[in-house]
Amino acid sequence: MRIDEMEQAFSELVSSFHLVSADEIPDIDLYMDQVTTFMEQKLSPYTRDPEHDKILTKTMINNYAKSSLLVPPVRKKYGTDHMLLLLFIFYMKSFLQISDIEEILAPVKDRYVAPRDTGKKGAKAEEPRSDITLRQIYTEVAKDIRDDLPALAADAQKTFARSRASFAEAPEEDREILQEFDLLCRLSAEIYLKKLYIERTLDARKQTSDSSKKTKDAKEEGRQTS
Repeated sequence: MRIDEMEQAFSELVSSFHLVSADEIPDIDLYMDQVTTFMEQKLSPYTRDPEHDKILTKTMINNYAKSSLLVPPVRKKYGTDHMLLLLFIFYMKSFLQISDIEEILAPVKDRYVAPRDTGKKGAKAEEPRSDITLRQIYTEVAKDIRDDLPALAADAQKTFARSRASFAEAPEEDREILQEFDLLCRLSAEIYLKKLYIERTLDARKQTSDSSKKTKDAKEEGRQTS
């Protein structure tokens, strides 16, 4: 494919990209089938093969709920916070490991997800840790991403231009192949570096957290033995 055609396709992808807004999420709690249907309708255009790729299966959602990724459903129903967390997971899971996504979401989920009635007799919901809601956070982050799209498109234009200028001395029958290869390598390197930065940031955060816990445990042990 010629660089010009690739640039046009990327421009169309960016201009048509739609982040699901919090206002699109139904105001009522949803059953599992309703959740998967909603996600399919909203997110299928942004998979590699929209006609066949599965966005979220029941098994995936159940596994997320059993782990620390997603708070458990209440009476088999999923509310707004569940949906927002699932959207964050979808946007990240194509390039990050589930364990890394769990690490990214943990502080937000633990502090800002609205307390839920567990449905158990006599059980009480915990008090919220903050007045800020997950809905507000998602809305702000989505706005920031939308605001960044023009800059993303502008940076991409520069990358396409550099690849278009590469292998200028190559024979014409080789130039198109090599320029496409050059472009894909440039884009891959950018994705790799950003992914690596995210991973190292999470590792550093975990090391700091583990170190703080060890210090706290040591102090507690010292008080008990004194």
